[in-house]
Amino acid sequence: MSLGITKMAGLVAIDDELMRSSSPSAELLVRDDLAKTISTFMDVQFVDPNVAAVANVNPASMTNGVTAVAATGTNLAAFNTDMATLMGQWGSTEIDASKGVFVMTPNQAMRIGMMLNSLGVRQYPSIDITGGTLNGLQVIVSNSANIHGSPDSGNMILLVNPPEILIADEGGITVDISNEASIQMLDNPTNASTGGTTATTMVSMFQTHSHALRAVRYVNWVKRGSNAVVYIREAAYAA
Repeated sequence: MSLGITKMAGLVAIDDELMRSSSPSAELLVRDDLAKTISTFMDVQFVDPNVAAVANVNPASMTNGVTAVAATGTNLAAFNTDMATLMGQWGSTEIDASKGVFVMTPNQAMRIGMMLNSLGVRQYPSIDITGGTLNGLQVIVSNSANIHGSPDSGNMILLVNPPEILIADEGGITVDISNEASIQMLDNPTNASTGGTTATTMVSMFQTHSHALRAVRYVNWVKRGSNAVVYIREAAYAA
């Protein structure tokens, strides 16, 4: 297997007047928000089943092409049934299930932690809105586990085996700022660094007394095996 170079990036322009007069610093606020947006975008790209691989542009998500386990209900019995089905998908493989990690929304983790058994005692006391453990495995909470407007996923509970995922990551987000660049003020830019480009209107940061902030992260990933990630879709378990 080989991993080529892919990246994700965001670009924002702000006025010099705003940078000079704002308190707290608008530049720092916009920079931090831009970096956070890149991180959120990466999380969604990683888990959204509808993200297919595009050569030299982006990798497929970890759930793309995976047949999901459909939630059978919302109560404790349905959750236990669905969880057994989910973890059973690793039973006939050589994957070390003890290395698994659950990923779900904070709200779903909270509701699972509040489930009571027939004695009125919490069935899973080690999981809460901040994460914890479930069936002995770590739980990571992320709002990106809920893909809005996606009939193929909805509120997901993912079971991920990290050793089965190969990732090439530069290790962080690079943020650059310039008042001398000319940029295309569109969220679907047509300009490209190579090949043909479509004529478009460029805005000079110098001429308009503005600064452009750009955040870039170089990252790529691929599953070593098809069962590295399995998930439950449309989960709505409640106490």
